[in-house]
Amino acid sequence: MTVPGRLIELEIVETRSSGAPHCSVPLTTPRLSPDQAHDLSVVFKALAHPTRVQLMNLLVSSPFAACVYDIQVAMGMPQSTISHHLKQLVGAGLLHRQQRGSWAYYSVDRDAMRRLGTVIDLGDAPPQPLSPQAQTDPPAEPVQAL
Repeated sequence: MTVPGRLIELEIVETRSSGAPHCSVPLTTPRLSPDQAHDLSVVFKALAHPTRVQLMNLLVSSPFAACVYDIQVAMGMPQSTISHHLKQLVGAGLLHRQQRGSWAYYSVDRDAMRRLGTVIDLGDAPPQPLSPQAQTDPPAEPVQAL
């Protein structure tokens, strides 16, 4: 098909008698419900900042709940920055916060970490090979820049 001034390439897709594309492999339904996926996406969003990933790494490796002062010293950042990120992690359900006198102590919510692990747990699964249908497809041609 040509449009004045443009060349548009159309992809030809082979289909099976069922109407599915040639490359289609039947998949099972997701193991997570939409509600579970939403809840976990909140957790992933909280982890979408390098400082929060570092905080989680620091706290997961700590044998005890950590005082916000010690966290600040370990991270080498202003207390206000640390407090902001800790608040985000508590709000996402990844950390517990316990007030003891004038200090707040933070610890990892182990159950939340286990739930997070269910999304990416590969268990003993082997690497994913191409499906038999995909193996019959010719290799892709390198795309040339215009």
